[in-house]
Amino acid sequence: MSLNSFSRKESLKKNRSIKTVLDNGICHKSKSINVYILKSQGVDINKAAFICKKVLHQKKAVLRNRVRRILREAYRKTKFILPAGYDIVIVGTKITQDTLSREIERELLDVFKKIVFSGIKK
Repeated sequence: MSLNSFSRKESLKKNRSIKTVLDNGICHKSKSINVYILKSQGVDINKAAFICKKVLHQKKAVLRNRVRRILREAYRKTKFILPAGYDIVIVGTKITQDTLSREIERELLDVFKKIVFSGIKK
């Protein structure tokens, strides 16, 4: 498996675990994304979930799916920065139809660097 891949075992799937990260995790905000991160128990890989709200795209599933694909691709390219063992939820807050993947990737890279250099407290 490639270092830059995003496999199924790396995704955070259960609603309960996503809510736990959203409620108890540390939020790092950027211009168009919010990143919630929480230390997971006894896991040696990072697990990630991607969220886009219906309100942003007038209930159009096609646009929400495109936003989730952009978020997933940006995470896939920048995930090597974070140490292993965290649950991550990335929420697209102000992403429009014209937003490019490299803009989100740059924001995610900045947030991950801020997380690593400041240290994760929880």
